[in-house]
Amino acid sequence: MKRTLKVTAVLLALFTVLSAGAALAQMPPPPPPLPPGVSPHWTPAPGNYRVAYAPNIPSDLFWYGNHYYYCYRGYWYRSKSLYGRWHPVRHLPRGIYRIHRSAFKYGRPW
Repeated sequence: MKRTLKVTAVLLALFTVLSAGAALAQMPPPPPPLPPGVSPHWTPAPGNYRVAYAPNIPSDLFWYGNHYYYCYRGYWYRSKSLYGRWHPVRHLPRGIYRIHRSAFKYGRPW
């Protein structure tokens, strides 16, 4: 009986580790930097003027609350620097949810 429990525990642990590895493998690569020589022209976003967006950038790029938010391949990223490290975001701040759909290049993601 104890041996069966040990084998079951080892199999569950192995399954958990393999599942986590598969989830990490599905994460998209970090977003590319801005095109060379292009700087964003920040404009107040329609629907929430506390958020700025860059209509001259080919992707959805927003500035809100001292962070940049960037949509790349359907995933959202956040960074403190426009050229810095981008971190995946699960939930966007409320301010971005209040933006009118015209500010998004590919339609609102929600």
